[in-house]
Amino acid sequence: MREITNRTKRLVAEITVLVCIVCVWVVKSETVGIDYVKAGVLEQVVKADSDNVDAYRFLADYYMDAGSYEKAVKPLIEVVKIDPNDAYAHSKLGDAYWNCGRYEEAITAYKQSTKLHVDDPHIRYQIALAYLKIGDKDSAKEEYEILKGKDEDLANELLGHINK
Repeated sequence: MREITNRTKRLVAEITVLVCIVCVWVVKSETVGIDYVKAGVLEQVVKADSDNVDAYRFLADYYMDAGSYEKAVKPLIEVVKIDPNDAYAHSKLGDAYWNCGRYEEAITAYKQSTKLHVDDPHIRYQIALAYLKIGDKDSAKEEYEILKGKDEDLANELLGHINK
């Protein structure tokens, strides 16, 4: 088991104090929702420990779950800066870009994800859909050909989109 560093102990203490202050503040204010508090606490964790990849992951996951995809992009970019070999973070970044309508950036992130781990058919499917969104039917067909050998049902679904 890893030894808890003084930095981590300090961070936990600071977060505990912050959570206590925020809880008191929320109790006194009926206008602030709990989701706003969660986001604020996670943002403070990232500020307190800017090298902590898990803090960025938690913040990005929170924003993705909340449907705040544009806000999720920044912490996901930080995750891939800290850990460029994190295929899951590249995939999540692709999802965030996709949901923001930033399809070319989604393609780049998804392709990086496929380079880093086993070629996930669902990521290939998303790449093809992004190509269709930007009007590149030929590239979508290339992804279809790759997908055919990996997941026939998903490939057939994709073909339906291509043929529209």
